[in-house]
Amino acid sequence: MSSQRFLTVIETGPVSFGAFAPDIQGCAAFSVSKDEVKLLFRVAVDAHLRELLKAGEQMPIAETTEIPGLTIGVPSGAITLEWTTVELPAAA
Repeated sequence: MSSQRFLTVIETGPVSFGAFAPDIQGCAAFSVSKDEVKLLFRVAVDAHLRELLKAGEQMPIAETTEIPGLTIGVPSGAITLEWTTVELPAAA
């Protein structure tokens, strides 16, 4: 099994957090805590990638390495960028 590292955007809202990766369309997570949203995002990505594989779709490619004006690991207002490493499911 191989892994990829995806740039992940974590947004802080008034009462919750959201997470998504620009390179993984259609996959996001939301929670009331930052730690939990990071965990739920990993679970969501895993399920999303397995469904893509099952449907015969192409695995997303980690291409985004930066978002202009933001620094990885340094909060900027309500947004933080972090890396999420995921194991890519192997084809059956």
